[in-house]
Amino acid sequence: MRYGLGERIQPAFRCVHHAFESHAIQHPLSIAVEDFQQKITYAELNRQANCLAAQLRERGSTPGSRICLLVERSIFMAVGILAILKSGAAYVPLDGNIVSDSTLRHALKDSGALLVLAQRKFVERVAGTPTLCLEDSICDEDSEAHALNTMDLSNPKDSAYIIYTSGTTGVPKGVNVTHSNVTNRECKS
Repeated sequence: MRYGLGERIQPAFRCVHHAFESHAIQHPLSIAVEDFQQKITYAELNRQANCLAAQLRERGSTPGSRICLLVERSIFMAVGILAILKSGAAYVPLDGNIVSDSTLRHALKDSGALLVLAQRKFVERVAGTPTLCLEDSICDEDSEAHALNTMDLSNPKDSAYIIYTSGTTGVPKGVNVTHSNVTNRECKS
């Protein structure tokens, strides 16, 4: 079945992180993210994400993997999202300040997460689970090794993220969103 009457237009980017990388090349010194304490440029955010993506791949991240991202809104969250996507995996976002312990346990089990990428303040919440602390995984600013984008393993039909419902009417349910779902919406608007 085909929806709509117009011609089919392919998105400019196959995957979410490709759109970001393109923007980082075009505007490397522009501010990409600003939180209450700091700012980060597109070039630096891309470099940090490349560095972390390499570490995630060393820990077994591949297309089809899922990595739980236990953070609060911050620059660390942006680095984590991009790194997970660049590693080929899908991220499972959970706000460490809000998510209940039962929802956290359920999301970890249900998603089959390879590991948890967490801010230091939330690491204890996932004791006993393979975890990588974001603050401890940030590369030196002098490192040029991660200036180049990582080898791309993703394709449009791969999962970009799995978002969990609140579970107020029962068990939280994970909704799978593919790269093409996002690029079809965001890169055409």
